[in-house]
Amino acid sequence: MIGSIVGVGIFGLPYVFSQVGYASGLLVLLFLSAIMTGMLFMYSDVVLHTPGQHRFAGNVETYLGKGWSRVATATLAFGFWGSMLAFLVAGGRLLAVLFGLGGPTAETILGLCMVAVVAVLSYRGLRFVARFEVWILGILAFLFLFIVLACLPHVGLSNLSPAVLEKGSLIALYGVVFFALTGGINAIPEMHALLGKRGGSLSYAVFIGMACVTLLYVLFTFTVVGALGDRVTEFAVDALAPLIGGSFRLVGASLAVVCLLSAFMISSIELQNSLRHDNRMKRFPAWALAIGVPVVLYLAGIRSFIGILGFIGAVFTGVNGVLVVMTYERMRSAKVCRDHTCLEVPSWLSYGLIIFYLLGIAATFYSMTFIV
Repeated sequence: MIGSIVGVGIFGLPYVFSQVGYASGLLVLLFLSAIMTGMLFMYSDVVLHTPGQHRFAGNVETYLGKGWSRVATATLAFGFWGSMLAFLVAGGRLLAVLFGLGGPTAETILGLCMVAVVAVLSYRGLRFVARFEVWILGILAFLFLFIVLACLPHVGLSNLSPAVLEKGSLIALYGVVFFALTGGINAIPEMHALLGKRGGSLSYAVFIGMACVTLLYVLFTFTVVGALGDRVTEFAVDALAPLIGGSFRLVGASLAVVCLLSAFMISSIELQNSLRHDNRMKRFPAWALAIGVPVVLYLAGIRSFIGILGFIGAVFTGVNGVLVVMTYERMRSAKVCRDHTCLEVPSWLSYGLIIFYLLGIAATFYSMTFIV
């Protein structure tokens, strides 16, 4: 779950935090993390009590019908493709930093090389990738700790002071934070499959996973924003190299590349599984579609990092959130919850979540100032 959530979004957090002030960013992070955790509890209940090997669109179809399933498939696919496009943009930049290269041509070639690696590994499937996930998370923990400790001596309280709150900055913050927290919804069926007979532990895994992710984001944003202040760039890693020194080019860029490769592989596999299980697509076409679309968008020149994160996080995460709540509410009124003990969420809270997501989507379309 942590591997599915922690990805390129973390490198956009310091920038949007610096735009609104660290305290405001922290409050939004904690609030949206609580909302996402509650939504994942609801979806975990759906996965636990729904027979069959469904992914998101399949679970939606079971309770809401084929029409809503098509909506779920579209939003899920575009959300994945947008995420992988952001991975490509970030991966090209990071590999260029790592190898000391510059210019769009070098970034493009290196980004496509990263896609080639992901394409080969993701074709092997979830269980193959899962063998490496524990090692990847261990490397990530070490490298994130390196960044936190390296930045701490440079943290200044003046860099954490409140900033002028602007509409565009707040909406960018909302979208990027939600993007950084998304991914768990797609990991739930995979987690359930891997747990097997221990499926009852799913809710505990969700809670612990979200708590770890939130704590990681708090530490990372505190040290980076505290060290750089308004010098934070849209992609925070490249701004740290002059501050920390030459060693950061190797260690920091390696951290980001490992993080991106892990999230890229998991996202690709989750989309492939969704296309195969919910849309009955054969293995090779599902693999080719999952990998090919973000490459085409990348080569077409769509490379605005914060713009991609903000739009995908606010719009597609919002639509998926509405579908999760609707699916949960329909399941709760179905026979399955009369035969089993289901999670009891107050109806007013469910409707409140739907209104919240819809307002976020509407605000994003109303104010597109963070899409640059």
